Amino acid sequence: MSVKLETARKACTHWDAKAYQQFSRHRQRPVNELLDRVDIKNPKRIYDLGCGTGIATQVLAKRWPRAQLMGIDSSEQMLQQARCLPIKALWKQCDLQNWQPEHPADLLFAAAVLHFIDDHPQLLPRLLKHLNPGGCLAAHMPDWRDALWYQLMLDTLDSGGHDGQPLGTPQLRESMARRPLLSLEDYYRLLAPRCTTLDIWETEQLQIVDGKSPIYDWVKVSALRAVMQGLKDDEQARFIYHFMMRVHAHYPQEGDGHTLFPFKRVFMVVTV
Repeated sequence: MSVKLETARKACTHWDAKAYQQFSRHRQRPVNELLDRVDIKNPKRIYDLGCGTGIATQVLAKRWPRAQLMGIDSSEQMLQQARCLPIKALWKQCDLQNWQPEHPADLLFAAAVLHFIDDHPQLLPRLLKHLNPGGCLAAHMPDWRDALWYQLMLDTLDSGGHDGQPLGTPQLRESMARRPLLSLEDYYRLLAPRCTTLDIWETEQLQIVDGKSPIYDWVKVSALRAVMQGLKDDEQARFIYHFMMRVHAHYPQEGDGHTLFPFKRVFMVVTV
């Protein structure tokens, strides 16, 4: 295995804080868009769920400097970088599927994390129960299931092995083919009976990204982690090679050197 492929393999199987920061400006844009719809005057307690390196936590701290702010993430590597931020915040390592706050929240903020957790009909009502009256759950989630790069990933799992054989187990391929997000209508039906106000919308942004393999660099620190963790070492190398070949063919650099990366997101602001 080449040094380049080995480095890529390690980046995909672990949360890579440095790699995640590569597109921090693009990752902060939906945070700002989501916060523009949050109408809470003086929240006392805020939890940033899946805070990562603290991209959203910094924005929250600037908007509500007097609030008690806590960042929650499952990756200690991410939290180590977040702890270096010049903001007043507490940090806790915890898997969100098992997370229980010590005190109810005025704001639960979840930027690009809830799509990693299955069973939203159970997850979202549980999170709403952690809010004080008048509290708010604000979340945005990438909706990548129909994206071209995601289909290329599924195609690589289906035929990237030796002589066009599948990679990984049938369970891995079935898991990656599932659609974790609900439709906007189903989110409404789930949440409307449990809240006082509800705002749900979706966007598609044409992200202009740079680098030799910017699409791969973006997804390797998020969606591809589950794939790589489910593959054997030799399968990981084959997957990276064949996936990157397909991505480069379908996402060529423009004449000006940039790469176009259409990206859909679902947003929701739920006030109880």
